[in-house]
Amino acid sequence: MDRQEKIESLLDDAYSTDDPEEMERLARAVLELQDDNVEALILLADSIEYSEEKIALLEKAKECLSDVIEGLSITEGENVLDDDDGMLYVAVLQRLGFALFSEGRNSEAFSIAKEIIEYDRNRETLGHTLLYRVLLEMGKDSELLEETRGEDNSDPAVTHSRAIASFRLSGACRSSYNELWKAFLSGPDIPFYILGYFDEPLDDSEEAEEAYNFSLLFEDIWSSDMDLINWLARATILLGLAASLFPGENTEKMLILADALEIADHAENAMVTLESREDWGKFSREKRIANAIDLFSQGTYLPLID
Repeated sequence: MDRQEKIESLLDDAYSTDDPEEMERLARAVLELQDDNVEALILLADSIEYSEEKIALLEKAKECLSDVIEGLSITEGENVLDDDDGMLYVAVLQRLGFALFSEGRNSEAFSIAKEIIEYDRNRETLGHTLLYRVLLEMGKDSELLEETRGEDNSDPAVTHSRAIASFRLSGACRSSYNELWKAFLSGPDIPFYILGYFDEPLDDSEEAEEAYNFSLLFEDIWSSDMDLINWLARATILLGLAASLFPGENTEKMLILADALEIADHAENAMVTLESREDWGKFSREKRIANAIDLFSQGTYLPLID
């Protein structure tokens, strides 16, 4: 077996294993044979925790691919992501951006996010999510609101970022609540995961997995300020009680917590209003959520602090 065949065999084994330690061993073995093998650099980076080593590996992979990207002939209307090398380069950028962000290197992560977005014409990556998360971390709330103006309200990255920025700029006012309820509509379970009211989903639902993974990315920023996390908790408890989302044994606990957060009366009023609707007991989970959020969006069911 010659050198190239051995490299290909090691890479095949690395791709087929589910054991991060084995993947790391195999990737390092490839790099001993070829220290600029991009696939091995990415595999090794994927197998280790966020760290300066991970960043160094991804920066090297980026450097190895830079000449290839510069040589790509992408005509107007074409997408870099349609090219295999282009897709690989952007995948490296995305990994690098989040690695930089995790290590607090926000300015560099911001630059990487901007570069990803330049290549991602159809929003197939997490470039915008990274950009919004970095802007929030840097406290650039006004810039974030401008950046997300007119963006898709079905995207949790947009809605959660706007809700956080709005609250930090204006407090619990009507416009902030408007952004918050949009965040709930974009993924009703996400706030429950962020607050630990729902456990990690055990089923194979892609939607549930995406919601849970998103909650992990935004949990820290929601929890960065006591007033902010309490604001989210009030809205989440209100929705959970009004739409009957909590398991029966947890309902009493949430009523006690609602009282502690001074929203017990708000929750009771919402529950009475919704439960008086014809056939409310026959509504699906999704329909109960939609009706509850619509009700909250129209009136004042939580404390206003202008």
